[in-house]
Amino acid sequence: MKWNSVCFDLDNTLFSHEQAFKLAIEQCFHELMNGISHVKNVSFDEFFPLFKHNSDRYWESFEKREVSPKEYRRLRFLETVKELELPFTEIDADWFHERYYAIVDDYSIPYEGLESLLSFLRKHKMKIGIITNGTADTQYNKLQKLGIAKWVSDHQMIVSEEVDVAKPDKRIFMLAKERFGLQEPVLFVGDSWKHDVIGAIEAGWDSIFLNSRGEKRTTEHSPVAECNTLLQVKQVIEKEVGE
Repeated sequence: MKWNSVCFDLDNTLFSHEQAFKLAIEQCFHELMNGISHVKNVSFDEFFPLFKHNSDRYWESFEKREVSPKEYRRLRFLETVKELELPFTEIDADWFHERYYAIVDDYSIPYEGLESLLSFLRKHKMKIGIITNGTADTQYNKLQKLGIAKWVSDHQMIVSEEVDVAKPDKRIFMLAKERFGLQEPVLFVGDSWKHDVIGAIEAGWDSIFLNSRGEKRTTEHSPVAECNTLLQVKQVIEKEVGE
């Protein structure tokens, strides 16, 4: 067998975070707009691209801890409503995000083939873990919502906010190896070329690029395979196992 341990990214690797994010933001937007009167008429199609742009725009500052999670959330919301000339405040920004985190898990649906893949890894006694960038208050709930807690416990997941280091920094991979008791060789599966493929390879692990969002490669790093679905990921691992 080629790998004794397999770790995964979470968002957009085990489920479509992009889809859940957009649907939950849409619900929050309509609830916010329906709760007030005498305000400029703005559609969700106008709001969301700006909100997404500002989410991406300030993400690096959040990852570098230049802004706190609360400051990051307020920035992306307030910059968006400012551009749209909507009269919302920090209080509205906080309500918007409290509502978002209350409902987003309802829109989180595992990718096809996830249960089959994790069952296969368990059957072959491979150690399983998750390494994810993000905030602890949102990531742990997803284990239950996605129905994967029976394969991956809270103790088998590392969230960057908790350990002060984020992918692609190889220290978070080394920490996972020690904390999870991973046995080499280790395979990492993730959707981000920068965070998951480069990070894992630089840490000395093998990597499968689960390209769920049509991302372009930006370096000469060589993953074991590039896949579009978890079903394809399972096929790659099955081949190595000899099934």
